[in-house]
Amino acid sequence: MSGEILQEVKNYLIKIKKIYGVENTVLSQRDGSPIESAGIWLSKNEIFGVCSSTAAIFNVAEHLHKSALNYILIDGERAKILVAPLRNSTGKIKNNTSILENSGSNYDLSSNTDYFIAITTRPKTNLGSIFIGMKNTLNSIRDLLEKSGLEFKPPLRSFSEDEVKNILNAFSVKEDEQTSSNIETFSLKITANLSSRLRDLIFDYSKNVPGVKLACITLTGGYPLCKFTLDPMLEAEGAISFSLFDTSKRIIYMLKKTTINSVLCECSTYSHFIYNLDGGIFSTFISKGEKRLGLLRLLIPQYVKTMNQYLREAEKTPETIFNIKQIFEELNI
Repeated sequence: MSGEILQEVKNYLIKIKKIYGVENTVLSQRDGSPIESAGIWLSKNEIFGVCSSTAAIFNVAEHLHKSALNYILIDGERAKILVAPLRNSTGKIKNNTSILENSGSNYDLSSNTDYFIAITTRPKTNLGSIFIGMKNTLNSIRDLLEKSGLEFKPPLRSFSEDEVKNILNAFSVKEDEQTSSNIETFSLKITANLSSRLRDLIFDYSKNVPGVKLACITLTGGYPLCKFTLDPMLEAEGAISFSLFDTSKRIIYMLKKTTINSVLCECSTYSHFIYNLDGGIFSTFISKGEKRLGLLRLLIPQYVKTMNQYLREAEKTPETIFNIKQIFEELNI
């Protein structure tokens, strides 16, 4: 019976894969357990890495945005990754309006999320057409999983050898590639004058972009540099946003070997943008209805460019380069 259910799920994922611009679809659940996949081949490590990273990204974003979160878009140089929830039976998409333009009215957010789908697309793909093409399919997958009575909830650490084999058999598996990663670290020395210029830039951004609820520069590691916000509930946002961005950076590199540009958390009443900076991130919340998403995508990068110019003026003190693989081997990880 479970084999028949998984085959039906596979057929739905193949249907999503046939949408123009979609390269791969991976279905997992909240705890990171992989269920099914359709599209390009993945290695054994990538299968578990994609599912666990997808769950981590969505759980961190949901912790930050609570029930307001609709979906997450990771934008890279050569690919995009869409992480979308399969909400329970009360969380259906309501109408045919483009989610990219009016996502707050398309989901009933009164329900929890048990399953997620991660979709890899080409960099120039129209995401609005993907949402329209897959919305009924997502509801069908969710209903199928709910009505099946099957439990897809064993934590990864307790998988037996046979369970792992069954999961891998359900995916298209390629051979693992041997890679070696070096990490270069440095310390930033920011003068009082440079810090003042960055604060002025953040303040100028908050005045010139309508609907700004928060604007924050956070250094690598989650250390806040400067922030503008009118909401005291957003004071601890910087470290969480950095964690979300850092995990997103790892998953898009693992899947497509490409660098990350930005992360978008689309919520019911506002949009949360996170942009890559030289030595950190820029995070901003913008209320909906103030600007169209396409215009914001043109306006915000201009400020990000200036922020990067300022940060490059900071003195960098290089630290020792170390090999992360060697460290893991020494720790027996």
